[in-house]
Amino acid sequence: MKANGKRTSSKRILEVLGAVVKEPNAATATHLSHTLDIPLATIYRQLDALTEEGFITTSPSGTFVPGSNLRSLMLNSLTYEPQVTLRRATLEGLSAALDETVSLSVPIGENLVYYDRFESHWPIQKTNVHVGDPLPMIFSASGKLYLSTFERKAAIEVFKNNQSSGQSKKSITTQKRFSEELDLIQSSGYSFDNEEWIDGMIGAAVPIYNQNGDLCSCLSTHSLTTRKNLDDLKAKIPIMQSVAKKFEKILFL
Repeated sequence: MKANGKRTSSKRILEVLGAVVKEPNAATATHLSHTLDIPLATIYRQLDALTEEGFITTSPSGTFVPGSNLRSLMLNSLTYEPQVTLRRATLEGLSAALDETVSLSVPIGENLVYYDRFESHWPIQKTNVHVGDPLPMIFSASGKLYLSTFERKAAIEVFKNNQSSGQSKKSITTQKRFSEELDLIQSSGYSFDNEEWIDGMIGAAVPIYNQNGDLCSCLSTHSLTTRKNLDDLKAKIPIMQSVAKKFEKILFL
């Protein structure tokens, strides 16, 4: 609110937080000061306070991005979104069209976590994942899709940090091969898991973008190799992409 025609400190700090969420790639102290018309000294104080409380953090490029506390709040708020019934119905429709379980995951820092899932008549119990659980970043289709949006050096760093926890006989084991995989994902716009997470299970993922054109969620499916092969999943990509477009509207209504 405004007091005596001026913005209060609480209003200003909310404006700073909102600007970081909307444009994290440009959120430097100088840029925020200029675009919000807030003195630089005040901006620094507010950024320090927000960082100390975990609502924002600095990225490798030096800009400010949403922090762990803010991301957790955003994730928890999805349970109460106005369009939750439509979201669930859309997932159910996709599950029926694919005859497989489908999931939505969202970025939390350098991780992806499930936040919604609709089980088909053929639930893959082997994955043993639940809403709120993290996904393996370098083995799952959604994880690789998310990493393809990173600067390559940062993506490879994530690969190196997780490489020792190889999941299956087909897991990618070299930086060169993983970088080539990210190139392929960037070129195609979707991602596959070719038994890299769990032996005998394949998966596919497509991106959901926010109003700024940034990946905000991943829509994915998995199947046992006794039921489908990668060509079968590739044939379903257009259906998944069409539903992803619907979610771009549903999630931001």
